Amino acid sequence: MPYNYKVFNLRCTSTILLPSFVMNQEEVIPDFEVVLGTVVPDFKKEPTVKKPFTQFNENEFFYQMPDIARYFVTDGNKVVIEPLCEDWDSILLFFYSNCIAAILFQKDQIPFHVSGVLDKKDGLWLFAAPSRTGKSTTALKLKEKGYTYFTDDTALIMVEDNQCVAIASYPVLRAWENTMNNQQVYALSDGKQLRAEINKFGIAFHDDFVATSQKVKGIIFLEMKGDSIQIERLKSTDGMKRLGDNIYRNNWIHGMNKQLLQFKTLSIISQKVPFWTAVRPKDKPSFDSFADAIINQIIEADEK
Repeated sequence: MPYNYKVFNLRCTSTILLPSFVMNQEEVIPDFEVVLGTVVPDFKKEPTVKKPFTQFNENEFFYQMPDIARYFVTDGNKVVIEPLCEDWDSILLFFYSNCIAAILFQKDQIPFHVSGVLDKKDGLWLFAAPSRTGKSTTALKLKEKGYTYFTDDTALIMVEDNQCVAIASYPVLRAWENTMNNQQVYALSDGKQLRAEINKFGIAFHDDFVATSQKVKGIIFLEMKGDSIQIERLKSTDGMKRLGDNIYRNNWIHGMNKQLLQFKTLSIISQKVPFWTAVRPKDKPSFDSFADAIINQIIEADEK
């Protein structure tokens, strides 16, 4: 009997357990399925991108992690996984990070590389930045101060009924060890090391997860430079460009023929939400005061 899940508000059936996803109790027609099988990258259409471990076109995506697993994603409705080892944590780690993004692109949905929190009036604030810039730590600092954690690393952002909304990925925080040491919400013992060779930990927060779409109040681009905290409002054109740089797996856009979708998505979002930059010093501890500055100069200033 298959397991039923939801992820990015999509319904998924799977022949294997997917612990990071949210269980779905409803018996419904799935948006996509996950099965085990032999992966042979038998493309119906010539791949537009060919790399040593990845090949794909608009509707077919092949990915292999040597000695871990092979994956084939097709037509936005099926993922086949061929395990090459018994390390299911690693097998699923690469499934979560790559195959689900491929499903979304194949369904004409663009994921963004953001974390986020809900304020005390359920307004959603998203933080966009490259890895290791402090998205997770900043969001956790706001959680320490009474905000609700929304998503750790990815979200869909779109405009529905003339409002910009976002849908979180799934209820797992993936944090580097230095992130864990810079917050007081979770103990390091609450997490599970994702892979033996990296100091990154996964922490489930299923009980607190908000699975429904939420109205976006603003998007804040995080930076590390200089020796002081700085907050600045951005023009919509600048925000649109920066948001494009924070598309999750944005190097897939051309190979998957999503340039027009990218432009339309970024254009309509930039018309509906304000953007800021929030800069913190790179070489000195400042996360607590940085979170306070974001609250005082952006979130609470918006409520006045």
